[in-house]
Amino acid sequence: MPQLKQIGINLLVGLGGIIFALGIGEIGLRIVGISYPSFYQADANRGHALIPGISGWWTHEGKGWVSVSKQGLRDKDYTLEKPQNTFRIAVLGDSFAEAIQVNAEDTFWSFIENKLPQCQAFKGEKIEVINFGVGDYGTAQELMTLKNNVVKYSPDLVILAVFTGNDIINNSKVLSPPDRFSPFLIKKDGKYVLDTSFKETETYQWRNSWPRRLIFSIVNNSRILQVINEARVAMKNQRTMLGNEGKIENKYIVNYLDFTPELYLNSDKNWQDAWDITEELITLIRDETKALNSDFLVVTLSNPAQVYPDPSLREKYFNQAQIKNEFYPDQRIAKLGEKEQFNVLTLAPLLQDYADKNKQFLHGFDNTVMGSGHWNKLGHQLAGKLITEKVCSQQEINKN
Repeated sequence: MPQLKQIGINLLVGLGGIIFALGIGEIGLRIVGISYPSFYQADANRGHALIPGISGWWTHEGKGWVSVSKQGLRDKDYTLEKPQNTFRIAVLGDSFAEAIQVNAEDTFWSFIENKLPQCQAFKGEKIEVINFGVGDYGTAQELMTLKNNVVKYSPDLVILAVFTGNDIINNSKVLSPPDRFSPFLIKKDGKYVLDTSFKETETYQWRNSWPRRLIFSIVNNSRILQVINEARVAMKNQRTMLGNEGKIENKYIVNYLDFTPELYLNSDKNWQDAWDITEELITLIRDETKALNSDFLVVTLSNPAQVYPDPSLREKYFNQAQIKNEFYPDQRIAKLGEKEQFNVLTLAPLLQDYADKNKQFLHGFDNTVMGSGHWNKLGHQLAGKLITEKVCSQQEINKN
């Protein structure tokens, strides 16, 4: 018995030591600001959505403090009822609108909200720009966001931010990875219909189950578990957590520019179908916006390869891929706007001109590859400036 008692005491002491060490580790990680939370949860309408109320640092690309509102927005909270004397703008988009790579105050939508009141057309009005952007969204998910979420806020203007770099792929059930959990617009009996079969898959149902939600809640409230999970994911993806690839030789840079030649060539039937679906989805969003008595503006963003600040390098790789028009995706959507009578702002040529003249990277961060990935702070600032000018001029036209 004494021996068993001693074993019990040793186990308790050991367990106490482990708990103490974990507690110290948890406190230490919180003090130094290390966290790897998961910001997303399953969503029956859109496949996934931001978790309301979650916050933490995003450091994989850039560094941004991410705070999700109680309403599930990467933004502050807003009243559903629009305040008097307020012009309200809703922004739809993917990770470029979500913009977790930078702090909220450095995003293009914050820039619009801060600068648009200076426009004479909005004199005396308060401006609210509500960001509904979520990472990895395609246009079908943005349509569902408009129908199920944006409508509650009675916006005066809906801005659809189109990132052609992956939106066209994300809109195609054929081109997308088989495990993509998203509604898709598909053709059936010659008509477009919404396919929500992702909800019937075992993987989605597991992700939407209470045990999975409980596990994620526990992980999201423990910095130690977040670090362990991050290490697991890093090993799975065969990458390092803290690797800095900021300096890459020019001859290899194209591998990091999200360069998809088929996007610019449109020579494959699957890509032609993906484009047709994308155009139909944009038109459906226009129709939904009209039903809200709201104005509509499509903004095509820049792909990293389009605005890489080295014209000779851009020309080399576009030529190698036999691409004659580097702005084909943007121009195609602009033509759709002319046909369907909605406004389109094409950012890529304007941002390219700035990048070339000033030799500045608008995509990329010190902890990734400069010129690749998402907009950095400067990219957001310039995009915000151009969108603000477009909205201002559009409103002046509407009032005259």
